[in-house]
Amino acid sequence: MLSLVRALLAQDYPHFEVVVLEQSEWSLEARAPLDALQASDPRLRVAYSKPLGVGGARNAGWKLAQHGIVLSIDDDDLPLGTDFIRGHAENYLDPQVVAVTGRHVYSADERCGYRNRARARRRCLSYNSFGYPHVYCRLDERVDAVDWVHGSNGSVRRDVIERVGGFDDRAIDCDEHAFCLPLQNQLRPGERLVFDPRMVLLRNKEVPGGAAVRWAGPRSTFRLWHRYFHGLVLRHRPPRSRLAYPVFPLACWFLAARWVWLDARIYTNVLSRLWATLQVLVSGPFWYVSELTRAPPPASQKLGLPRHQLRG
Repeated sequence: MLSLVRALLAQDYPHFEVVVLEQSEWSLEARAPLDALQASDPRLRVAYSKPLGVGGARNAGWKLAQHGIVLSIDDDDLPLGTDFIRGHAENYLDPQVVAVTGRHVYSADERCGYRNRARARRRCLSYNSFGYPHVYCRLDERVDAVDWVHGSNGSVRRDVIERVGGFDDRAIDCDEHAFCLPLQNQLRPGERLVFDPRMVLLRNKEVPGGAAVRWAGPRSTFRLWHRYFHGLVLRHRPPRSRLAYPVFPLACWFLAARWVWLDARIYTNVLSRLWATLQVLVSGPFWYVSELTRAPPPASQKLGLPRHQLRG
Protein backbone atom coordinates (compact mmCIF):
# COMPACT_ATOMS: atom_id res chain seq x y z
CA MET A 1 0.00 0.00 0.00
CA LEU A 2 2.67 2.55 0.98
CA SER A 3 4.66 1.82 -2.19
CA LEU A 4 1.55 2.45 -4.29
CA VAL A 5 0.72 5.71 -2.54
CA ARG A 6 4.28 6.99 -2.88
CA ALA A 7 4.33 6.07 -6.59
CA LEU A 8 1.10 7.99 -7.14
CA LEU A 9 2.27 11.07 -5.24
CA ALA A 10 5.39 11.10 -7.44
CA GLN A 11 3.34 11.48 -10.64
CA ASP A 12 4.15 14.48 -12.83
CA TYR A 13 0.55 15.47 -13.59
CA PRO A 14 -0.23 18.87 -12.01
CA HIS A 15 -3.81 18.41 -10.75
CA PHE A 16 -4.83 15.21 -9.01
CA GLU A 17 -5.71 13.76 -5.62
CA VAL A 18 -5.15 10.33 -4.10
CA VAL A 19 -8.05 8.88 -2.12
CA VAL A 20 -7.25 5.76 -0.08
CA LEU A 21 -10.19 3.74 1.19
CA GLU A 22 -8.68 1.48 3.84
CA GLN A 23 -10.99 -1.34 4.97
CA SER A 24 -8.55 -3.28 7.16
CA GLU A 25 -8.85 -3.43 10.94
CA TRP A 26 -5.59 -1.56 11.50
CA SER A 27 -4.31 -0.45 14.88
CA LEU A 28 -3.31 3.18 15.36
CA GLU A 29 0.31 2.07 15.23
CA ALA A 30 -0.21 0.31 11.90
CA ARG A 31 -1.98 3.38 10.51
CA ALA A 32 0.86 5.73 11.48
CA PRO A 33 2.95 5.56 8.24
CA LEU A 34 -0.10 6.23 6.05
CA ASP A 35 -1.29 8.99 8.36
CA ALA A 36 2.18 10.56 8.25
CA LEU A 37 2.07 10.63 4.45
CA GLN A 38 -1.37 12.24 4.59
CA ALA A 39 -0.13 14.91 6.97
CA SER A 40 2.80 15.72 4.69
CA ASP A 41 0.93 15.95 1.36
CA PRO A 42 -2.47 17.67 0.94
CA ARG A 43 -3.14 15.67 -2.23
CA LEU A 44 -3.60 12.51 -0.14
CA ARG A 45 -6.81 11.72 1.74
CA VAL A 46 -7.25 8.53 3.74
CA ALA A 47 -10.65 7.18 4.75
CA TYR A 48 -10.92 4.28 7.18
CA SER A 49 -14.01 2.15 6.92
CA LYS A 50 -15.51 -1.15 7.89
CA PRO A 51 -15.38 -3.68 5.01
CA LEU A 52 -17.77 -2.59 2.26
CA GLY A 53 -17.08 -5.25 -0.38
CA VAL A 54 -15.65 -4.41 -3.78
CA GLY A 55 -18.81 -2.74 -5.09
CA GLY A 56 -19.43 -0.73 -1.94
CA ALA A 57 -15.78 0.31 -1.77
CA ARG A 58 -15.85 1.62 -5.34
CA ASN A 59 -18.97 3.64 -4.58
CA ALA A 60 -17.45 5.11 -1.43
CA GLY A 61 -14.25 5.95 -3.33
CA TRP A 62 -15.76 7.79 -6.28
CA LYS A 63 -18.13 9.72 -4.03
CA LEU A 64 -15.15 10.97 -2.02
CA ALA A 65 -13.27 11.99 -5.18
CA GLN A 66 -13.48 15.67 -6.14
CA HIS A 67 -12.29 15.62 -9.76
CA GLY A 68 -14.07 14.77 -13.00
CA ILE A 69 -12.06 11.63 -13.80
CA VAL A 70 -11.97 8.70 -11.37
CA LEU A 71 -8.99 6.34 -11.72
CA SER A 72 -9.04 3.06 -9.74
CA ILE A 73 -6.05 0.94 -8.71
CA ASP A 74 -5.97 -2.19 -6.55
CA ASP A 75 -3.78 -1.82 -3.49
CA ASP A 76 -1.38 -4.63 -4.46
CA ASP A 77 -0.56 -3.09 -7.87
CA LEU A 78 2.07 -0.50 -8.77
CA PRO A 79 2.14 2.07 -11.61
CA LEU A 80 5.37 2.19 -13.61
CA GLY A 81 6.72 5.61 -14.53
CA THR A 82 5.73 9.12 -13.48
CA ASP A 83 3.45 9.80 -16.47
CA PHE A 84 0.83 7.22 -15.45
CA ILE A 85 -1.91 9.69 -14.46
CA ARG A 86 -1.00 12.01 -17.33
CA GLY A 87 -1.61 9.21 -19.83
CA HIS A 88 -5.12 8.62 -18.52
CA ALA A 89 -5.90 12.34 -18.49
CA GLU A 90 -4.74 12.91 -22.08
CA ASN A 91 -7.27 10.39 -23.38
CA TYR A 92 -10.10 12.54 -22.04
CA LEU A 93 -9.13 15.45 -24.28
CA ASP A 94 -11.39 13.56 -26.69
CA PRO A 95 -14.91 14.33 -25.35
CA GLN A 96 -16.24 11.05 -26.78
CA VAL A 97 -13.97 8.93 -24.58
CA VAL A 98 -15.88 7.94 -21.43
CA ALA A 99 -13.54 5.31 -19.93
CA VAL A 100 -9.91 4.22 -20.30
CA THR A 101 -8.01 1.08 -19.31
CA GLY A 102 -4.21 0.96 -19.19
CA ARG A 103 -1.88 -1.99 -19.66
CA HIS A 104 -1.15 -4.71 -17.08
CA VAL A 105 2.20 -6.50 -16.81
CA TYR A 106 3.58 -9.19 -14.51
CA SER A 107 7.17 -7.93 -14.73
CA ALA A 108 8.63 -4.52 -15.45
CA ASP A 109 10.44 -5.72 -18.59
CA GLU A 110 7.47 -7.62 -20.07
CA ARG A 111 6.66 -7.14 -23.73
CA CYS A 112 3.38 -8.24 -25.30
CA GLY A 113 1.97 -10.89 -22.97
CA TYR A 114 0.35 -12.96 -25.76
CA ARG A 115 1.68 -15.11 -28.57
CA ASN A 116 -1.31 -14.46 -30.82
CA ARG A 117 -1.22 -10.68 -31.09
CA ALA A 118 -4.14 -10.47 -33.55
CA ARG A 119 -6.45 -12.45 -31.27
CA ALA A 120 -5.40 -10.37 -28.26
CA ARG A 121 -6.18 -7.16 -30.14
CA ARG A 122 -9.55 -8.51 -31.30
CA ARG A 123 -10.60 -9.74 -27.85
CA CYS A 124 -9.11 -7.01 -25.67
CA LEU A 125 -11.69 -6.01 -23.03
CA SER A 126 -14.57 -7.46 -25.05
CA TYR A 127 -17.70 -9.44 -24.25
CA ASN A 128 -18.33 -12.49 -26.38
CA SER A 129 -21.73 -13.48 -27.76
CA PHE A 130 -23.05 -14.89 -24.45
CA GLY A 131 -21.53 -12.24 -22.20
CA TYR A 132 -18.20 -13.74 -21.13
CA PRO A 133 -15.61 -10.97 -20.55
CA HIS A 134 -12.27 -11.37 -22.32
CA VAL A 135 -9.43 -9.41 -20.70
CA TYR A 136 -6.12 -9.34 -22.69
CA CYS A 137 -4.84 -6.27 -20.82
CA ARG A 138 -1.20 -7.30 -21.29
CA LEU A 139 -1.39 -6.21 -24.93
CA ASP A 140 1.05 -3.49 -25.99
CA GLU A 141 -1.11 -1.95 -28.76
CA ARG A 142 -3.84 0.68 -28.47
CA VAL A 143 -7.44 -0.41 -29.08
CA ASP A 144 -9.79 2.49 -29.78
CA ALA A 145 -13.08 0.75 -28.97
CA VAL A 146 -13.52 -1.83 -26.19
CA ASP A 147 -16.58 -3.08 -24.29
CA TRP A 148 -15.59 -2.66 -20.65
CA VAL A 149 -13.16 -0.90 -18.30
CA HIS A 150 -10.94 -2.81 -15.89
CA GLY A 151 -11.19 -2.21 -12.15
CA SER A 152 -7.43 -1.70 -11.74
CA ASN A 153 -5.71 0.83 -14.02
CA GLY A 154 -9.15 1.83 -15.25
CA SER A 155 -10.59 5.34 -15.27
CA VAL A 156 -14.11 6.65 -15.93
CA ARG A 157 -15.67 10.07 -16.24
CA ARG A 158 -17.44 10.89 -12.99
CA ASP A 159 -20.61 12.04 -14.77
CA VAL A 160 -20.77 8.69 -16.56
CA ILE A 161 -20.58 6.85 -13.21
CA GLU A 162 -23.46 9.04 -12.02
CA ARG A 163 -25.40 8.33 -15.21
CA VAL A 164 -25.20 4.56 -14.65
CA GLY A 165 -26.05 4.95 -10.96
CA GLY A 166 -22.66 3.96 -9.57
CA PHE A 167 -21.51 0.45 -8.80
CA ASP A 168 -23.54 -2.36 -7.26
CA ASP A 169 -23.05 -2.32 -3.48
CA ARG A 170 -23.94 -6.02 -3.36
CA ALA A 171 -21.11 -7.01 -5.74
CA ILE A 172 -18.47 -9.18 -4.09
CA ASP A 173 -16.77 -9.94 -7.41
CA CYS A 174 -17.18 -9.02 -11.10
CA ASP A 175 -17.84 -5.47 -9.92
CA GLU A 176 -16.55 -3.94 -13.16
CA HIS A 177 -19.22 -5.85 -15.10
CA ALA A 178 -22.02 -4.87 -12.73
CA PHE A 179 -21.12 -1.36 -13.93
CA CYS A 180 -20.06 -1.95 -17.56
CA LEU A 181 -22.95 -4.17 -18.71
CA PRO A 182 -25.54 -1.48 -17.91
CA LEU A 183 -23.14 1.14 -19.29
CA GLN A 184 -23.20 -0.68 -22.62
CA ASN A 185 -26.95 -0.01 -22.76
CA GLN A 186 -26.53 3.69 -21.91
CA LEU A 187 -23.71 4.80 -24.20
CA ARG A 188 -24.66 7.78 -26.33
CA PRO A 189 -23.87 8.03 -30.06
CA GLY A 190 -20.11 8.34 -30.58
CA GLU A 191 -19.14 7.56 -26.97
CA ARG A 192 -16.54 4.85 -26.52
CA LEU A 193 -14.21 3.09 -24.09
CA VAL A 194 -10.54 2.69 -25.04
CA PHE A 195 -7.48 0.64 -24.13
CA ASP A 196 -4.22 2.60 -23.98
CA PRO A 197 -1.00 0.63 -23.25
CA ARG A 198 1.06 3.72 -22.39
CA MET A 199 -0.10 3.58 -18.75
CA VAL A 200 1.58 0.47 -17.39
CA LEU A 201 0.58 -1.19 -14.12
CA LEU A 202 2.64 -3.91 -12.46
CA ARG A 203 0.20 -6.49 -11.09
CA ASN A 204 0.90 -8.81 -8.18
CA LYS A 205 -1.22 -11.97 -8.37
CA GLU A 206 0.42 -13.69 -5.40
CA VAL A 207 -0.98 -11.59 -2.56
CA PRO A 208 -3.99 -12.95 -0.62
CA GLY A 209 -6.69 -10.51 0.44
CA GLY A 210 -9.06 -8.18 -1.35
CA ALA A 211 -11.75 -10.17 -3.14
CA ALA A 212 -9.55 -13.29 -2.69
CA VAL A 213 -10.68 -14.78 -6.00
CA ARG A 214 -7.36 -16.59 -6.58
CA TRP A 215 -7.47 -18.27 -3.18
CA ALA A 216 -11.12 -19.20 -2.94
CA GLY A 217 -11.52 -22.81 -4.16
CA PRO A 218 -13.31 -24.38 -7.15
CA ARG A 219 -16.84 -24.25 -5.72
CA SER A 220 -16.52 -20.54 -4.90
CA THR A 221 -15.28 -19.89 -8.43
CA PHE A 222 -18.12 -21.94 -9.92
CA ARG A 223 -20.53 -19.86 -7.82
CA LEU A 224 -18.86 -16.65 -9.02
CA TRP A 225 -19.56 -17.50 -12.65
CA HIS A 226 -23.08 -18.68 -11.86
CA ARG A 227 -23.81 -15.31 -10.22
CA TYR A 228 -22.21 -13.54 -13.15
CA PHE A 229 -24.32 -15.21 -15.84
CA HIS A 230 -27.58 -15.22 -13.87
CA GLY A 231 -27.25 -11.96 -11.97
CA LEU A 232 -25.63 -9.77 -14.61
CA VAL A 233 -25.79 -11.19 -18.12
CA LEU A 234 -29.43 -12.31 -17.94
CA ARG A 235 -30.40 -8.95 -16.44
CA HIS A 236 -28.55 -6.63 -18.80
CA ARG A 237 -28.47 -8.62 -22.05
CA PRO A 238 -31.78 -10.53 -21.91
CA PRO A 239 -32.55 -11.27 -25.59
CA ARG A 240 -29.23 -12.82 -26.57
CA SER A 241 -28.48 -14.37 -23.17
CA ARG A 242 -31.78 -16.24 -23.10
CA LEU A 243 -30.90 -17.81 -26.42
CA ALA A 244 -27.47 -18.73 -25.04
CA TYR A 245 -28.81 -19.99 -21.70
CA PRO A 246 -28.07 -23.69 -22.38
CA VAL A 247 -24.39 -22.72 -22.61
CA PHE A 248 -24.30 -21.19 -19.11
CA PRO A 249 -23.96 -24.46 -17.10
CA LEU A 250 -21.17 -25.63 -19.41
CA ALA A 251 -19.51 -22.23 -19.18
CA CYS A 252 -19.57 -22.32 -15.35
CA TRP A 253 -18.03 -25.79 -15.39
CA PHE A 254 -15.35 -24.88 -17.95
CA LEU A 255 -14.39 -21.57 -16.31
CA ALA A 256 -14.09 -23.16 -12.86
CA ALA A 257 -11.81 -25.87 -14.27
CA ARG A 258 -9.82 -23.28 -16.21
CA TRP A 259 -9.37 -21.23 -13.04
CA VAL A 260 -7.88 -24.27 -11.27
CA TRP A 261 -5.08 -24.50 -13.85
CA LEU A 262 -4.43 -20.88 -14.81
CA ASP A 263 -5.38 -18.53 -11.97
CA ALA A 264 -5.65 -20.40 -8.68
CA ARG A 265 -2.93 -19.79 -6.10
CA ILE A 266 -4.05 -22.33 -3.50
CA TYR A 267 -2.73 -25.38 -5.39
CA THR A 268 0.98 -26.12 -5.32
CA ASN A 269 1.29 -29.16 -7.61
CA VAL A 270 -0.33 -31.02 -10.48
CA LEU A 271 -1.96 -33.61 -8.22
CA SER A 272 -3.85 -30.99 -6.23
CA ARG A 273 -5.04 -29.35 -9.46
CA LEU A 274 -6.21 -32.69 -10.83
CA TRP A 275 -8.16 -33.35 -7.62
CA ALA A 276 -9.80 -29.89 -7.78
CA THR A 277 -10.68 -30.43 -11.45
CA LEU A 278 -12.29 -33.76 -10.57
CA GLN A 279 -14.40 -31.95 -7.95
CA VAL A 280 -15.62 -29.59 -10.65
CA LEU A 281 -16.42 -32.43 -13.07
CA VAL A 282 -18.33 -34.52 -10.54
CA SER A 283 -19.97 -31.82 -8.45
CA GLY A 284 -20.61 -29.15 -11.09
CA PRO A 285 -24.18 -30.26 -11.93
CA PHE A 286 -25.10 -30.41 -8.23
CA TRP A 287 -23.52 -27.02 -7.59
CA TYR A 288 -25.52 -25.55 -10.47
CA VAL A 289 -28.83 -26.88 -9.18
CA SER A 290 -27.92 -25.73 -5.68
CA GLU A 291 -27.25 -22.19 -6.91
CA LEU A 292 -30.53 -22.14 -8.84
CA THR A 293 -32.47 -22.99 -5.68
CA ARG A 294 -30.68 -20.50 -3.45
CA ALA A 295 -32.80 -17.54 -2.40
CA PRO A 296 -31.64 -14.31 -4.06
CA PRO A 297 -29.82 -11.93 -1.70
CA PRO A 298 -31.93 -9.09 -0.32
CA ALA A 299 -31.42 -5.73 -1.96
CA SER A 300 -28.85 -3.87 0.09
CA GLN A 301 -29.03 -0.27 1.10
CA LYS A 302 -26.60 2.12 -0.50
CA LEU A 303 -23.42 2.20 1.54
CA GLY A 304 -22.05 5.67 2.15
CA LEU A 305 -18.98 6.66 4.11
CA PRO A 306 -19.74 8.73 7.24
CA ARG A 307 -17.91 12.00 7.53
CA HIS A 308 -16.34 11.06 10.86
CA GLN A 309 -14.39 8.31 9.07
CA LEU A 310 -12.46 10.87 7.05
CA ARG A 311 -9.09 11.67 8.54
CA GLY A 312 -6.92 14.75 8.04
